[in-house]
Amino acid sequence: MGLSLLTLVGAKPIKAIEVRVLSYNIHHGEDVRGNSNLRFVLRIIREQNPYIVALQAVDSLVELDGKINHQIRRLAVQTGMYYVYAKSDSLSNGTHGVGILSKWPFEKTQVLPLPSTKGADPRMMVCGLINPIKGFSFRICTARLEYASVFDRALQSAYINQVLSGSVQPVLLAMDMGARPNEQPYFSYRSDWIDAAKGSYLPTWTEGISGDRLDYLMALTNTRVRAKDYKVIRQYPTVSDHYPILATFEFW
Repeated sequence: MGLSLLTLVGAKPIKAIEVRVLSYNIHHGEDVRGNSNLRFVLRIIREQNPYIVALQAVDSLVELDGKINHQIRRLAVQTGMYYVYAKSDSLSNGTHGVGILSKWPFEKTQVLPLPSTKGADPRMMVCGLINPIKGFSFRICTARLEYASVFDRALQSAYINQVLSGSVQPVLLAMDMGARPNEQPYFSYRSDWIDAAKGSYLPTWTEGISGDRLDYLMALTNTRVRAKDYKVIRQYPTVSDHYPILATFEFW
């Protein structure tokens, strides 16, 4: 869907509203041993009880028995949440991409291809427009940037900022950027975005050291918003090669 579908006139909420967002690169639905990790992903979602879940490296596959393993749809059924999925690339037995789970229904959704250099894997950003209470709507977007090329990551970051920074509605952005806060791709977000984890050195990559923060939850500063809290969920280090991150944003 086109960008214009989501540029509607927004209204400020009458009172403060909190939106708790979890972002997680789920490693194509496999743990570090190559076994399905969806049972643990589901456990994390239920334990943290977010309103929004942004997933990266999520697949839709045809298994050997012919059954379709649409990972985000399975999670949506088991959590009772709404979902949207965007295919980034095709595999021999299906697709992989990014997706969003939401306790609130989506008013509109859109999928935007991200720019890349010749030969790079295709990448997508998916967004949903959500109206949790009368008179207040916001956009939630998620993407996984190209991990093999810092140039492509910087190009995609600049594009995402350009597309979203002019939004009329508040915007929340959940992303596996694949870059640290002191690297070029991050610089696109220093002016117009609140980084929920600003100042944190906790790694979000399970093999990382202090400062290896590759995953982000952000809010566009086009409205009155603050990051109320943030944490890296480190209790399940073998479920994926990334840790899930959780933040609460407050709009008023």
